[in-house]
Amino acid sequence: MRILRCANRLQSWGRKKKVKFKEEIDEYVRKMEVLRGNQGEEEGRRYQEINDRHAVLMIQEEDYWKQRAKMHWLKEGDMNTSFFHKSATARRKKKNISKLVDEGDIEVHTQEELCEVAKQYFDTLFKPKNGDQEPVLNLIQRRVTEEDNIYPAAPITKAKIQQALFQMHSDKSPGPDGFNPAFYQRCVSQEQSAFVEGRSILDNALIAIEVIHALKRKTKGRKGELALNIDISKAYDKVDWGFLRGVLTSMGFGDGWIRWIMMCVSSVNYSVLMNYDKVGPIIPGRGLRQGDPLSPCLFILVAEGLTSLIHQAVGRGDVHGARICRGAPEVSHLLFADDCFLSHAAKEDLASILGVRHVLGTGIYLGLPSMIGRSKKAIFSYIKDRIWKKMNSWRGRALSKTRKEVMITSVLQAIPSYVMSMFILPSSLIDDIEKMLNAFWWGGGSNNNKGIHWLAWDRLACPKAKGGLGFRNFEAFNMAMVAKHAWNIIQNPESLAAKIIKARYFPRSSLLEASLGYNPSFAWRSIWKARQILLSGCRWWIGSGDRIRVMYDPWLRGMVIVGCPCIKWNDRWSKRLLQLLLLVRLKRGQSGLGGGKERCYSVKSVYSLAMRCIFRSDKHHVEGNWNDIWKAQSPHKTHHLLWRLCRGYLPTRVRLAQRYVDCELSCPVCDDEVEDDIHVFFGCVSTCECWMAAGMSQSLQNPSYQDGTVEERVFEMCRNEGNAMIGSVTSLFWCIWHNRNDKIWNDNIQLPIQVGRMAFAVWNVWFTVYQLRRQNIVLVEDPRSVRWEKPGVRWIKCNVDAAFVSGSSITSMGLCFRDTNGRFVAGLTQWQRTIYSIVEGEAWALLHAMKEAIHRGFDRVQFESDSKLLVDAIHSRRSGNSNLI
Repeated sequence: MRILRCANRLQSWGRKKKVKFKEEIDEYVRKMEVLRGNQGEEEGRRYQEINDRHAVLMIQEEDYWKQRAKMHWLKEGDMNTSFFHKSATARRKKKNISKLVDEGDIEVHTQEELCEVAKQYFDTLFKPKNGDQEPVLNLIQRRVTEEDNIYPAAPITKAKIQQALFQMHSDKSPGPDGFNPAFYQRCVSQEQSAFVEGRSILDNALIAIEVIHALKRKTKGRKGELALNIDISKAYDKVDWGFLRGVLTSMGFGDGWIRWIMMCVSSVNYSVLMNYDKVGPIIPGRGLRQGDPLSPCLFILVAEGLTSLIHQAVGRGDVHGARICRGAPEVSHLLFADDCFLSHAAKEDLASILGVRHVLGTGIYLGLPSMIGRSKKAIFSYIKDRIWKKMNSWRGRALSKTRKEVMITSVLQAIPSYVMSMFILPSSLIDDIEKMLNAFWWGGGSNNNKGIHWLAWDRLACPKAKGGLGFRNFEAFNMAMVAKHAWNIIQNPESLAAKIIKARYFPRSSLLEASLGYNPSFAWRSIWKARQILLSGCRWWIGSGDRIRVMYDPWLRGMVIVGCPCIKWNDRWSKRLLQLLLLVRLKRGQSGLGGGKERCYSVKSVYSLAMRCIFRSDKHHVEGNWNDIWKAQSPHKTHHLLWRLCRGYLPTRVRLAQRYVDCELSCPVCDDEVEDDIHVFFGCVSTCECWMAAGMSQSLQNPSYQDGTVEERVFEMCRNEGNAMIGSVTSLFWCIWHNRNDKIWNDNIQLPIQVGRMAFAVWNVWFTVYQLRRQNIVLVEDPRSVRWEKPGVRWIKCNVDAAFVSGSSITSMGLCFRDTNGRFVAGLTQWQRTIYSIVEGEAWALLHAMKEAIHRGFDRVQFESDSKLLVDAIHSRRSGNSNLI
């Protein structure tokens, strides 16, 4: 009720508050212009106050339109107010509804009729329907143990609520919390892949593609098989609350937790906005809330009823799943949220009974083509079309070049990512996409000017630290994404997808040794091609060594196995060596990537590996102090100006002439000398006066900046000057270049004193906004410290920590046991003269705490550590590849 009252009051306040950002900002700009020329102490203080208020208004204006635009991909940098304003306007236009069709297929147009049709539709949709649920509920097995129910039944504390609140995105809904991944894996059958950690939508897609490919290539035999793709309409809205309660009860969830869940589900009521008119309330009798982070988890639990029915039918022999080859597991159905994929023995009358058409393939399954023909480029051409449409939308034209970088990185590059996770796209299609993006980056904007392509895409795709812009090399990224399938098959051989792939393509060998095989699917062709990355970077991490072929498998990093003439091998020496190696109990060896700490697969690390080992991207690297340019405390647009300047691609008249552009060579500002990079920013008479007006003439006269190329001068300046000076200089560069362009295109030029003042204003306003934003981020991300909490009833809590004595090889640890009431039970401190890393020391301390708990007979203990790396490694499903385990 408090939140509701607060929302109503804020809504009322928002109606009364007149938002006039533009007028207020313009007024403060005029005041700053008046005070800027005055040098008095009082005027300086007043100027700073107005400047701070001006910066706050700019942030408020941008946040106001950003919230309404719902664009989360633009990052911190220049003001994006214009873009957000246009996005919000477009959203407002999209939300307008002009007509609807009622239940009698009659179009209605008036506002009153539109509201009535909407109300009737949702009342019907959320109306509960009776049915016999017991036969289904009786099939669901109990999977939740008493131990599993301890955590959900624990009292809800303020600390837990605070922790959940601060985990939320500021403009989005929170994520589900409570159970760990292993819990959901026990509750949810392996045919479901939605919203369970360790399972992926791509697992179901891979299995479905292999099943359909097997059906396609099967041309002989008396028995045929079919695949049926079912999309459940309005799946969330039709979940019966009584059935949901029955499923939770049958699985063994506690009564208290079920009561809380059903309270969250059934306490909802809806309202519909019809052209800004509120229609409702609509009181539902069934359904799960759309957008609620809890809804997907509840839906997959409800879907276990369907899974149980299918398993029963398979057990009775009523349903026969598809088997893609001998030795492969039978696939009767696959579920991903509201998508259901069924396979069954083919019968002539089945299509007419179900009312479906007989087609080759299922078209699109889970957003991916289920069958790939000969013309791969034609099948995947829709990806290119989507990028082209987004690229040429009004949003793209509203962005400057620096904002184009963010759009390419966060939006355009992400469009093909999902398809690239399954298939290796044709090289010709990837070339077309990269050329499109390169043209978009260098293009002139709304006038369809192609511009001069100063750099090819493969050079832009170099890391920023090596002279590029960090864009993706799509071919390398594609291989890194697909190679994850190969990695998952190696690491999780018991998964359904791994069993099917192994039975079909390498039943008597490993994936790394497998051949392409006869008539493979395009998915397997892609995995087989992408595995070369694993062959380049995969190494064995030594455990017991029983799975490693010493002379053939890669297990030495950067070395080969050769005889060593300096060691005389004999039985006594070898036995002694083996005794030393086998003093500790070893687990089986694991395969890992590279030499990282976690040895787990990440697309980022494998992409870097592919760029380095396969595509040899280092040939495009340009040495230089590039990081200092990108880290300069100045507007992002100035970083781009410096990057283009140092790469030699700033379109001065000398550069344009080198590109065979017909133009004059004299400087458009002074009209005396030839315009090159050094003349524009260091040598022009007007430029020198700008440096003086900005109060930076001493930096210009520094002997270190008098000789060398413009690139060497900029790098030297970034290396020697402080953050404030670098920010001021880069802002001055941008203002000088802006003034030069204004002269060429608009025949308008400012006096050097005006350029110097503008440079000071550009950097000062940006830096003020930058500091305010950082303060806001700290306030959001650093809430009040979470207080220590007592353990649950009949539990003991152990807090453990490690400490390191600097300058010595001593590691110490301490632990403390407390009971349910928070009273001290026992404690221990210990140290040893051993050099540990921080995380190793924390692990050593936790191990001693566990041994102490066993020694004292404590069997219900909660351990708390302040080492996030250690806790994440223990809870991670991939901890078998961690250095800690």
